[in-house]
Amino acid sequence: MKFTVPPVVARAANSEVRKVTSVRLNWVIGGGVVAAGVAAFVALGTGFQPGGENAQGFSSGSGWAAVLTAWVVVLTVAAAAAFGAVGAGSEFATGGVAMSSLFTPDRTLLLSAKLAVAGAFSLATVVAMEVLGGAAMRLAGGSRVPMDGGFFGVLIGVALAAVCWAVIGTAVGFVLRSPTQALMAVLGWAVLEPLIWITARAIGFGGLAAILPVSSTVGAISGGRYAKNALIAPTPAAMAMLVLWSAAAGAAGWWFYTRRDI
Repeated sequence: MKFTVPPVVARAANSEVRKVTSVRLNWVIGGGVVAAGVAAFVALGTGFQPGGENAQGFSSGSGWAAVLTAWVVVLTVAAAAAFGAVGAGSEFATGGVAMSSLFTPDRTLLLSAKLAVAGAFSLATVVAMEVLGGAAMRLAGGSRVPMDGGFFGVLIGVALAAVCWAVIGTAVGFVLRSPTQALMAVLGWAVLEPLIWITARAIGFGGLAAILPVSSTVGAISGGRYAKNALIAPTPAAMAMLVLWSAAAGAAGWWFYTRRDI
């Protein structure tokens, strides 16, 4: 049986793809993420240091190159969240949602298309960064950096985190309907949540911090580095929690979007 995409779905998806690709800033951000990632992987290939005598895996790496790469990874995920938040919030600021609803009156379909396209573009950007960066790292350092399970676990975790945060950012944009407020809410939470970790640990409920979105992100992209940390969930559990947070954000975006006037 031949699978065909319903015309209404294809039209909504095509519209969202055109919106993303027609904005020059999106190309600048995407290109910057890829370039920064490749540079960080090259640095990692030349300056990687194992974390200890009995810890030779990728996730145990230390030194300035590992720290630089970790920060680039974090900024990559933050860029995905900002991309989703600003893109969705701007739709309301410019009246783009009202125009889109004329051609796609089904709000559930319209929101789904926006979430899917935001996630797909974030995934494509991260995969391009990881493929080019991994190749550059191997050329720069040979076998200096072990490409073991920890290495590929980090790559998978970063890709998943970027998709989830793009969805979360887009959903927040639909809830707040303002690019500035959505961006401040997403990035502000990233600053606020570590304070919640400290408070939760101080009152004896540190384990609850592990279910929060930023903590889940750290667990997902760390390749198991913080498996024994009470504030960070093990990588598989962190990935599952991050998916649940993105689903919850998407549901909240749908609830507000389908029950308010545009």
